[in-house]
Amino acid sequence: MKSKTTLMTILLSFIIIFSISCSKHKEPIRIAINGWPPCELWYVAEDQGYFDDIPVEIVRFTAWSDSLAALYLGKVDVVHSTYFNTIYYNGKGEGASIILSSNIILGVEGLVVKKDLSDLKKLKGKKIAVETGTDEHFLLHKSLEKIGLSDNDIEIVSTSSENAMELFIKGEVDAAFTYEPFLSNAANAGKGRIALTTDENMNYNDCLLARDESLYKRKDDYAKLIKAWYKAQDFVSKNPEKAYRIMSSKENMTSKEFKEYYEKFTFLSFEENKKIFFSNRIEAELNELKTFMLEIDLIDDEVDVKTLYNPSIIKGIKGDL
Repeated sequence: MKSKTTLMTILLSFIIIFSISCSKHKEPIRIAINGWPPCELWYVAEDQGYFDDIPVEIVRFTAWSDSLAALYLGKVDVVHSTYFNTIYYNGKGEGASIILSSNIILGVEGLVVKKDLSDLKKLKGKKIAVETGTDEHFLLHKSLEKIGLSDNDIEIVSTSSENAMELFIKGEVDAAFTYEPFLSNAANAGKGRIALTTDENMNYNDCLLARDESLYKRKDDYAKLIKAWYKAQDFVSKNPEKAYRIMSSKENMTSKEFKEYYEKFTFLSFEENKKIFFSNRIEAELNELKTFMLEIDLIDDEVDVKTLYNPSIIKGIKGDL
């Protein structure tokens, strides 16, 4: 009798342990998204079942700042960010790490000037509107470097990206750094021209940022998420009509409109990510941003940029995607 009781106890213990093990990660990984073409790829992955056995919840936000705040409050697990915002939000809540450099966007943000300003060096001493403390502020800084000017050579008018367009149209500033559609609207309605737009040398990467607590517990699941991300991109290239229909429905656009917007993005391949993470490139780019943000007093403390990215997920994925 004693041996039977002992055996039953062992069996019950095994069942309990097995049940706990099986249910350990049944909670969904919550992906925060906004109205931004790369974000809509997650709906393609969901539609096609690319998440495999991982429960995933896509959480949609209206404002990008709200999605980032939700990550650092521990309410979501993954968010689309930029290198700039990763530094800015560091230390404002839960820890988070870049797990993928997802894409760059070319030609959608830029500097608009008056048509009669042929020599951009004549912007010296002029008023330029920009939303300070944002990616656009940094991109203006990079644009001035390209022109051969410094931030101290111009007068910055701090305003929202939309109001930068309005100020330019009204003639209250000589130039503006903003993004589409405000950029083209400013040029068309303000007797201006688009002088410079973002390019691959601007150090402006979007990225996937994961909450550290979730990441450390579920590295295998995050590897599957990365695979799902690339499978969704492959599906778009092979089945564009269906893919654009899925994604455009989330943006209240026609498939044609969405396709034109989506194709402005350059998605970074898995091989490119291996080069980014296993060279000094990501560290150098983060350090450049950190230096700029310290100079404009956007952040107060030194940040160890090595803590801001985690190459283990990329490293753990074997073979090509």
